[in-house]
Amino acid sequence: LPTARLARVAIMGDEEDAAVQKLLKNPPPAFKLVTERLFKVLTNIVQHPDDPKFRELRCDSATFSQSIASCAGGKAFLRAAGFTEEANIMRLPSPPDVEAVKKSRNVLKAAVKRYAELTQQQQHRENEDAAKKLADLKELSRKRQAQVGASVQAEREEILRGVQIDRDDWQRQRDQTCLK
Repeated sequence: LPTARLARVAIMGDEEDAAVQKLLKNPPPAFKLVTERLFKVLTNIVQHPDDPKFRELRCDSATFSQSIASCAGGKAFLRAAGFTEEANIMRLPSPPDVEAVKKSRNVLKAAVKRYAELTQQQQHRENEDAAKKLADLKELSRKRQAQVGASVQAEREEILRGVQIDRDDWQRQRDQTCLK
């Protein structure tokens, strides 16, 4: 993964990198929610750079509170993308640097890709752990079966010895020549 780290650093500044690191700590539902909302915000700015309604986000709105502010790294990513917070409004200065916004959008895409990689690695580790536990349980079961099998065999042999003793006694009792 050193090459992935180099590629990530090449397109991100320190502030964006810090924000992305925070974003990556979110659980999957929150990560999906915040990245989709941030991508939509950035895409709207790219498509409508002169429309101020897309460059201003009210911090007290339910959408902002639930999808950006409540997730780790949401507001930090907006700040890294050039937004400033004034009087409860996150605002991108006018005129927006569309290329910088596109770059931030690409950083966000890279973060989503990285999150998918991390999730896949975590799933792989969990699968390996589960496979190891299963192998351990199978080995324990095999040992237990062998132990039970040996115990059953010993009990069977003991019963057969007892049956043989009973047969021998019965034979002696029937045999009139044997006075033992």
